[in-house]
Amino acid sequence: MQAAEEACAQLEDELLFCEDCRLYFRESCPQHGTPTFILDTQVPENVPSRALLSLPEGLVVKERSQGGFGVWSTIPIIPRGCIFGPYEGEVLVDRRECTVYSWAIRDNGSYFYIDASDDSKSSWMRYVACASTEEEHNLTVFQYRGKIYYRACQPISSGTELMVWIGEEYARTLGLKLGEHFKYEFGEKELLMKLFQDLHLKTVDSLQNHISPRNQYVCNDIVTPLIQSHKHNYPLNSIGHTSSGFQLLEGTQNLVSLGRAQSRYWTFFGFQGDDYGRIIDKTKIICKLCGVRLSYSGNTTNLRQHLIYKHRREYNELVGTQGAVVEPQKNIDSASPRELPSRAVVTPTVGRTTKAVADFIVRDLMPVEIIEGEGFVQMLSILDPNYKLPAASFLSHTILQEMHIQAKLRVLEVVKNLQECSVSLDLWKHSGSLSYLTLTIHYVNETFESRNIVLSSRVVSEDLSEESLKLVLQEVAEEWGIRENTFYAVGLSSPSVKIAASKVGWKSLPCVGQVLKNCIEAILQHHTIQTTLDRFRRLIATIFSSTAQNEELTTHGPVLKVHLKMFLRDGTKWYSIYTLLQSIVDHSKFFKSLIETLKEDGISLQPEDWAILQDVVDILKPLSIATSTFTKDQFAGLSLVKPVITSLLYKHLAPNEWDSEFSKNIKKAIHEELSFKYSGSEVNQVLNLACALDPRFRGLDFLSQPDRVETLHLLKLEASSLAKTQTTEPSYVTPEPQNLRPPSKKLKQDSGIEFLLGDLCNVRNSSTSTVNQQAEQEISSFQTSEASSLCQDPLQWWKMHHTQYPFLARAARKLLAIPATSVPTNWLFTDAGLAVYRKRSALTAEHVDMLVFLNGNRLFL
Repeated sequence: MQAAEEACAQLEDELLFCEDCRLYFRESCPQHGTPTFILDTQVPENVPSRALLSLPEGLVVKERSQGGFGVWSTIPIIPRGCIFGPYEGEVLVDRRECTVYSWAIRDNGSYFYIDASDDSKSSWMRYVACASTEEEHNLTVFQYRGKIYYRACQPISSGTELMVWIGEEYARTLGLKLGEHFKYEFGEKELLMKLFQDLHLKTVDSLQNHISPRNQYVCNDIVTPLIQSHKHNYPLNSIGHTSSGFQLLEGTQNLVSLGRAQSRYWTFFGFQGDDYGRIIDKTKIICKLCGVRLSYSGNTTNLRQHLIYKHRREYNELVGTQGAVVEPQKNIDSASPRELPSRAVVTPTVGRTTKAVADFIVRDLMPVEIIEGEGFVQMLSILDPNYKLPAASFLSHTILQEMHIQAKLRVLEVVKNLQECSVSLDLWKHSGSLSYLTLTIHYVNETFESRNIVLSSRVVSEDLSEESLKLVLQEVAEEWGIRENTFYAVGLSSPSVKIAASKVGWKSLPCVGQVLKNCIEAILQHHTIQTTLDRFRRLIATIFSSTAQNEELTTHGPVLKVHLKMFLRDGTKWYSIYTLLQSIVDHSKFFKSLIETLKEDGISLQPEDWAILQDVVDILKPLSIATSTFTKDQFAGLSLVKPVITSLLYKHLAPNEWDSEFSKNIKKAIHEELSFKYSGSEVNQVLNLACALDPRFRGLDFLSQPDRVETLHLLKLEASSLAKTQTTEPSYVTPEPQNLRPPSKKLKQDSGIEFLLGDLCNVRNSSTSTVNQQAEQEISSFQTSEASSLCQDPLQWWKMHHTQYPFLARAARKLLAIPATSVPTNWLFTDAGLAVYRKRSALTAEHVDMLVFLNGNRLFL
């Protein structure tokens, strides 16, 4: 009988319990899938206050009103069935050494204890209080594979204390036979201690495999999803020692005291009466180590990442353990299990369906709340009847937040190694008076490939004052460490943006898309054009209301009919109006015949109306071609701006003697707008430098001779300056053929002219060339070499020729990385932008930064 009981106990030790269907299972519940294990934060052994440092994110420790400490939840909901553990501590075989922090573990018919009295060898689970009655508990203790775990037996909402219950499951582990209907109310832990006295204990010799609690009690042999955002190593825990105790910075002010807070670790991080950062204005947090201001929105993600990348070296030197060092990996998912324990950043494994749901939200930029919609739930129930969809709040605070943190760490690893980059500023409206500024960095990598990374989306004041914009730019620059290696900011050309960028140390450049948009909208807002378009709109409405005319339109031109419907529905969109008007002018004879057939007052178009439409089409044509030229790439390069603007000003939109008075006035207004936007000397210098490094425009034929000379001089200074800042001496191949013969012996100066002019006219050997001379040689060779096709990608050209012009190649990576627009060009010149901003405005404000970042950086997921 005893053997049978032990066999049953061993079997139960391999089973898990489903709180929903109330059945035991192995590995995965047939109805509800694999359970969720919430791992502790990885902390080395014997670290002072290790128990607190192991606390997963979303939980806080604070004093209980009854005395002692307890654990509370700070996330919206901990779903039923989530499993915490394993319980860590020292192995004991003497029941007299047991404390209220001890649990008994059954092993082959006998028992030993795991005791968490020492907070340097245990985990946060030691602080979870035992429930006194069945009604107040929300956790159940159980044994699984020789370890102690706590399972959430009901949903735990934010602000609720975690209370563990000693119920029937653990009573069976202890071999207690209390009857089928016995109410397992042991109450306080001290009562359970009395039951330990009757347990048959193991001997010390039989516990050799259990002596190392760290090896025995880690959850590394359970293959289950981890759906909990957890802190990755103990410098990331937002715990500080204050005058009142430890503060857990997850938007809380809950304090607990610990006696070991005076270690050198805490002293270094400023915990002598303070914490990692000080929250100010409920939106900012200041790092206590360096004074940097970071954004704060209820959690300390930005502060934790700042500590990782700005103070990691000092921390490593102080603590002296590599096990706690955060080293972000570019491909963490490919790491072998053997490598994971040495890394602090671990990507949690999640179920395939849950991962697909998260990817759907990120890829399509959808609100997290969409998964709670009736249609979405029904669709998943059909696709996978056994799948249990997590709550939206849980998904956003765990899976998506973990994806966000992991992606930011990978991006930080890239950004910190950039030598030069540029930023684009996208200012957009969210809802009501709430506006956001999204910053994207642009750079050209070592293989001459253009790269763009979305960094942050921050709320800006409604008045868009230069001070508020400056603060946002400074915070993002400090957070990502890009202030020193960023030189240009492309965005709105408003004075406040220019001043804010200049105060951060960046030169402001206008977005060419916004400039062209302003020009076209100025044309469409002209009173004469608006009047003509209103007349034509009435004509189209009359045609569609007539069955006969509508059928005739369908027969004559189905594509034209589609354009006309869009015109009635959407009005005059600046980026598509040219195509519509060109189609109307091309079918002018057809419309004139329809007008004669209708014979209705107020819908006819006069010859002067058709003349105005023709003038507008002629003016819009070069502008439309310019917009389509910029849409060939996701972010067109800045080098394309000056040639396009110059051709518009002095060729395609230059006034002609045969222009009508109306056409002359419109062209004059466009000329003034374009000239004003690009009148700044600094702006023109940057545009000219970019052109000088573009193999398509290297001749600078569109510049005057003085501007060409000035540009080449500035290019020499730029290339020389970049070459001097290189940490290692570049190995370059000069474009000019070198004389490889040894230098001839200098002849004796035996003439007067050699005495007077020898030093001045002596031909210098190329090996002694200065950086300036080398740059000048490269520019000369580059300028005189064969021009490239206008259709060639300039970065592809540099990829093939960068070894020939090493100094200019470095300058090309810097200047050709500057975008011409502040957002992807198809957002400006097509309907794609409207769709993107519509999706952004539908996001919950709490999730904007996270989801916009993930959506824009899917390559880092």
